[in-house]
Amino acid sequence: KTFDVTRLANKSANEKMANGQSLSMVGGQNFKVPYAPDFDAIDKSTYALQGDVKAALFELRVTDLLKPTGNVLTVKNTALPVVDKTLVVGNAKLLYRIPPAPKVLLGPPSGTLPVIAPKKVQPVSYQISDTNSEMALQFNDENFKVTSQYSTPDGKWVSDSNKYFSVKRQIEKKGEWIVVHDTFTNLTEENLPLMHREEVQMKPDKVWLAGLSPSSAFGTSSNPHNPTVFGVQGKTGIGLLPLDDIFQVHITNYSTAAAIGLMDNNLVLKPKSTYTAEWAIVPVASNNNFDFINATRRLLDVNFQFDGGFAFLRVNPTLIGKWSDQQIIDFAKFKDVKYLSGTNTVYPGYKGVATQGTALQKIDLTAWKESIARRRRLLPNVKELAYFHCFLDVTDEAPELFKDSQMLMPDGTQANYGKLPFNLFLPTLDDSFGPAVAKNIDIILDTMKLDGVFWDEIDRSRYFYAYNPGKWDGVSADIDPKTMKITRLKSSVSLLTQPWRLQQAQRIMKNDVLIGNGGLPSTRTMRDLHYIGFNETGSISNCINSQLFTPIALGDHLTERSEEDAYHNMLRALDYGCVYYWYNDIGVVPTYHTLTEYMFPLTPVELHEGYVIGKNRIITNRSGVFGWDDNAQHEVHVFDNTGREVNLRNIKAPTVVKTFEKDGKSWTEIRIGEGWSAAILRK
Repeated sequence: KTFDVTRLANKSANEKMANGQSLSMVGGQNFKVPYAPDFDAIDKSTYALQGDVKAALFELRVTDLLKPTGNVLTVKNTALPVVDKTLVVGNAKLLYRIPPAPKVLLGPPSGTLPVIAPKKVQPVSYQISDTNSEMALQFNDENFKVTSQYSTPDGKWVSDSNKYFSVKRQIEKKGEWIVVHDTFTNLTEENLPLMHREEVQMKPDKVWLAGLSPSSAFGTSSNPHNPTVFGVQGKTGIGLLPLDDIFQVHITNYSTAAAIGLMDNNLVLKPKSTYTAEWAIVPVASNNNFDFINATRRLLDVNFQFDGGFAFLRVNPTLIGKWSDQQIIDFAKFKDVKYLSGTNTVYPGYKGVATQGTALQKIDLTAWKESIARRRRLLPNVKELAYFHCFLDVTDEAPELFKDSQMLMPDGTQANYGKLPFNLFLPTLDDSFGPAVAKNIDIILDTMKLDGVFWDEIDRSRYFYAYNPGKWDGVSADIDPKTMKITRLKSSVSLLTQPWRLQQAQRIMKNDVLIGNGGLPSTRTMRDLHYIGFNETGSISNCINSQLFTPIALGDHLTERSEEDAYHNMLRALDYGCVYYWYNDIGVVPTYHTLTEYMFPLTPVELHEGYVIGKNRIITNRSGVFGWDDNAQHEVHVFDNTGREVNLRNIKAPTVVKTFEKDGKSWTEIRIGEGWSAAILRK
């Protein structure tokens, strides 16, 4: 008998760490074991699990498996070969305990419910003044000092123009935000390392770094998919984020007991060159992180419509070819898909591995064409997409054929995806790999005549930076924090490849759909394309990467094995203000509709903990009195804790679903228990 998550007694499938990140404890039938010097050290670190859960301790229920004699427990190290670590097991015991009482789900709440509707967006009342070295922000009856510091090659921090560079500041006072433009000019004849910090002095009661709230006020993050820091002091919140491409890619956010801030520790200016760093201050008259998220979403202009559900279905006649027509129809029906994408392997594959990179151009496409033709016959209203990845290539000749495009590590070796033959390359407008891998898009759109592209890891793959001597993005370097001098030049993978990726994305979106994996794009340039993006949720807290773009969580391929598992991940995604796309294809084949039936099309208006307000629908796992503060009629759908829709005529107290009018406006009161959810459609 192979154990899985259902036998874990002292942990759930997902646990939260001290830094606020959710950690999946399992992956299928594998359990996640920490890297640590002993069994207890991790519980005293920033990677400790909250709630006094011991990270290295695994208690497994074996009651139904024990025999009078001959019991054997086999523990196997299933880590990939690239993980060169020994699995240490100790202190094994067989314990006898009284079984815990079965978990009882909480019922519907009683008493007064919150009234939930989109907030009226109004300008924020603040005052800001600027001197040469700092700004003074007055907001919500409080005063905040905003300071900036810049490094110099002589190892000193300064706050104004000097012999190495000049800096000029322009402040835009917007309705909900303050946008700052700092223009730097290199006055020297050499590449100039220029680290800079923007800081708000405050004593935060609580902070969010890249969307996660650590248990301590001290922390840093370097996540361009959520490049924000938000601190609250009493009932006042201040958020910071970079806006331009370079600052966002280079971002490090930080917080201390006395400040929150942004840093660029990687910036280099070419001789006599000029660069403008753009960043924003977002004052919020509350201590609610979602109020900051929603104000920031309006700043970034990301409340655009995405119009349908998504799922993968592999192209493999040895598997899907054996399905009946009705099985394929039901698969798309119960996953409520508008977009159906193939996976990273097109049958028959390439020498036993996925058809990544130019390998797609070397295989027989007959089976693929036949599969798509069948799907189009059976699913005429579903748009067919194909998988695309622009950084990987698995062909034998790729390292030599695309030598000018290899992604190099600091030691000069070619980067790979953790194992061979999955080599990494840098597609650009002036190298060999860019035009070569672009032929895959020709195959998808012109040869296969599909409806669009699913672009995996659309911003970068595995590494943030490449160290190619002959390729430089012109703005990035490793900088010694003590001497403040350049250690070595490097290139942001996102910045270096962006012109090529932008060209390909615009080409796809001209007539077809583009769906990308990666959450918020790493740059404003790509974000402004307004394609559909999602983020993988092997850890559900990865939803924070999607909160500032299309708020979509891809399902958890590590733990989902049924439509009920998927449904509960939909509810967890809602806790982060996200809706849901299906991940597992043949691993999760639903037999009934779940909440995804009513999620789309969605034009987000506000995200909140437990619910998403769209222009024409609200999706919630919470009770409340919901509406749009207008007289539009409501259509209501409620789902029980298995993800099945309930007949509202048969619903029993204390669950309540009631639509009513008050003062000429329509409202829906929903009282639901734990594990239940609802969709309210605005007619």
